[in-house]
Amino acid sequence: MADRGDIDRIRGLLQQHQKGLTIEEVAQELDINRSTASKYLNSLVFSGSATIRKLGPAKLFYLREQLPLQHLLNCTYDGLVVLDADLVVQEINANALFFFDVQPDQVKGLDALHTPLRPLFDQETCSSLREIPESGEREIEGSLTLGQDTWAVRKKIIPLQFQSGKPGTGIIFRVTSPGEGLHEGVHAKGGEIDPSYIRACKQSFQLSALFRRFSLNQLSLATDTLKRVEQSANQEMVHQLLQEETMILENLRFHLNLIEEYLDDDIKVPGWYLIEDILTRSLSSQKLAHIRFFSDIRGVEVFTDRDCGRIFSTLLENSIVHGKKVTSIRVTSKEREEALCITYEDDGVGIPEREKATLFEWGHGIHKAHSLFLSRQILAVTDISIRETGTYGRGARFELLVPAGNWREKEAL
Repeated sequence: MADRGDIDRIRGLLQQHQKGLTIEEVAQELDINRSTASKYLNSLVFSGSATIRKLGPAKLFYLREQLPLQHLLNCTYDGLVVLDADLVVQEINANALFFFDVQPDQVKGLDALHTPLRPLFDQETCSSLREIPESGEREIEGSLTLGQDTWAVRKKIIPLQFQSGKPGTGIIFRVTSPGEGLHEGVHAKGGEIDPSYIRACKQSFQLSALFRRFSLNQLSLATDTLKRVEQSANQEMVHQLLQEETMILENLRFHLNLIEEYLDDDIKVPGWYLIEDILTRSLSSQKLAHIRFFSDIRGVEVFTDRDCGRIFSTLLENSIVHGKKVTSIRVTSKEREEALCITYEDDGVGIPEREKATLFEWGHGIHKAHSLFLSRQILAVTDISIRETGTYGRGARFELLVPAGNWREKEAL
């Protein structure tokens, strides 16, 4: 049997030499014979901790790159809980923790039925967990009640096997919409829940999780920077680190303000709004000074988020701050195969081609660039798309395409 101490020494040695080591090099470094080094290295390979690459006639041994499981679990907008055969929680991802408002130490290592996760385990789920070794993967639709709110939930229950060979179970769940105490106006014809409201609920949940992870990351950066300040005796370095700390905290404050701006305590229910009213509210929040504004849109309503005005406020601010030489802004509309195309354009410097691909992505640029990401998310709730089609050097041009059924002329009502 391999000696655990020697295996740990070899593991540590491979960690120090990321370009790999031969059997002879390991034997020499640790002062052990070649056959012993070979045996221990092969033991690491068989266990999955190391890998082999051939370099000519020689074999190089490396530690295998392994992604922490928690990183993988958090790469989804769904909630995920991993249980052993006794229903003890082994793993739980950030979305599940966020939804149930718990910390990992409140659930991991404990019987799930005696934790705040208990509402996830209705009678049908518990029966499925008992039967899953024979029945295999199952999907369940039902409801989940937390406090005063009842949510519609879809669960996928899958059989797992731990590295030890023991059986386990994974529960992947997606909360789609509250089922009780709904806001007025969220029902479509026939009493069914409006699909746009369901998308708004899902989007709010996803954005909350995104902001939460971002905030935690920024706080970790701030803590690490402060530790470096404490350890540094160089005044110039301390000054530089404190500047970094200020930028991190300013960035965090900006994003917390975005949370207040875009994610209220209540889900924003889509409704019908006059475009000219939306533009009027947006203009009242900006100082155009010498910039001329023109719009030919009259009597047109769109079905969208009630805070859609923030989108035009973002576009106006981008024109003022980044357009540099903007003297005029135009908002026009044109019917295109039953859809309505709303065009916002200015005569500023425009947006370079290389930036257009990531313009609406989270993390693009700094500060207000995130508002474009959020604008796209808000519009998507009612299937409105947005894209930038301007020419660099001639101005920015944003096209909002409202699908048929999501716009109407007020006079025709």
